[in-house]
Amino acid sequence: MRKIISILVPLLFSVAAQATVISTNSIGYAGFSKNDNLIISSAHGDSKKNVANFTAIDKSAFNSLTTGSAKSGSAYQNTVAVDAGSTFSFDWKWWSDEVSNIRYNDFAFVNLSLGSLDWLADTSTPDYTTGNFAWTAAESGWLTYTIGVFNVGDTFKNSTLIVKNISVSNPASVPSPASLGILAVALVGLIASRRRKQV
Repeated sequence: MRKIISILVPLLFSVAAQATVISTNSIGYAGFSKNDNLIISSAHGDSKKNVANFTAIDKSAFNSLTTGSAKSGSAYQNTVAVDAGSTFSFDWKWWSDEVSNIRYNDFAFVNLSLGSLDWLADTSTPDYTTGNFAWTAAESGWLTYTIGVFNVGDTFKNSTLIVKNISVSNPASVPSPASLGILAVALVGLIASRRRKQV
């Protein structure tokens, strides 16, 4: 029995260390390409109200990131475990069909449940500009992040954000239900084995 436990326990913690992602979701036009780049486009976007509900913030917050009025957008959302001191980060590339102006100022954003809503790029950002976003957790917990793109002023010309290398340094080890089940079976077996020896 000890041999079984010596095999199961390392397996349990190996599985637990990988079980940090608990959900993924999207709204509008957002998905992964064949080379695992996340592509988010304002084309075929959903309403500002629906994107706000999806992001879990007030819809007026989006207008604080632009000089115009946000119309429709797309976004990708995920939830991961973070430790205090660990860093959530990703690389991004931006381009827009819009000409840079105040009224039609399409933009990209990121919102963190343990942080804040932040601007990434807009029509004043030159096409194919690349950047990196990094945020360090002040506390341990579940981080829900939302990355999105909005059409502003109109829905005719669209903008796109390509995201890659999404990562969390030193991610928290959170046991999955399956790994907890393995541990439970091992413990029950150990108790039963000890009782038989006592009898």
